[in-house]
Amino acid sequence: MSKYLIDLGCGTRKQEGHIGLDKHYFKGIDVVADVEKGLPFRNSVIDGVYSNYFMEHISDPIFVFQEIYRVCKNGARVVMTVPYYTSINAFKDPTHKQFFTEETFKYFSADRWYGSDYKINTNFKVVDIEYHYSSIAKFIPFLKKYIRRYVINSVGAMTVTLEAIK
Repeated sequence: MSKYLIDLGCGTRKQEGHIGLDKHYFKGIDVVADVEKGLPFRNSVIDGVYSNYFMEHISDPIFVFQEIYRVCKNGARVVMTVPYYTSINAFKDPTHKQFFTEETFKYFSADRWYGSDYKINTNFKVVDIEYHYSSIAKFIPFLKKYIRRYVINSVGAMTVTLEAIK
């Protein structure tokens, strides 16, 4: 049985074994579609989603997360790498429209707390967050959380793994 995996906004770097989806045609793109207008897949058919430095370019991340959730099967893994909010990587590109912290992804879970109930129709569980530390943080491992939060450019990006719960 084949697994249906998609690589959102893959450009020329499509992941092997994935259906490459991008707004523009490049060699190797399988589906040309504007994610911000919806994903061209049926409900609950996708086994996994990968995106690498893509979500920060989206104008309406709530809509896109709802679309990803809609097409994912129960248990589908979603792996996203995004620039970390304290990094120059988040701010240097004039096409970036969003900034991400580890807390951002909680809004797409079923967890609710004061001020979080925006009626977002998703339920992703945060499975893992991998921080891409600069060399300064590698020398002081016991201070990583402090460095990550308060020392600009100590983390360039983070890779977040989510699981669709349906």
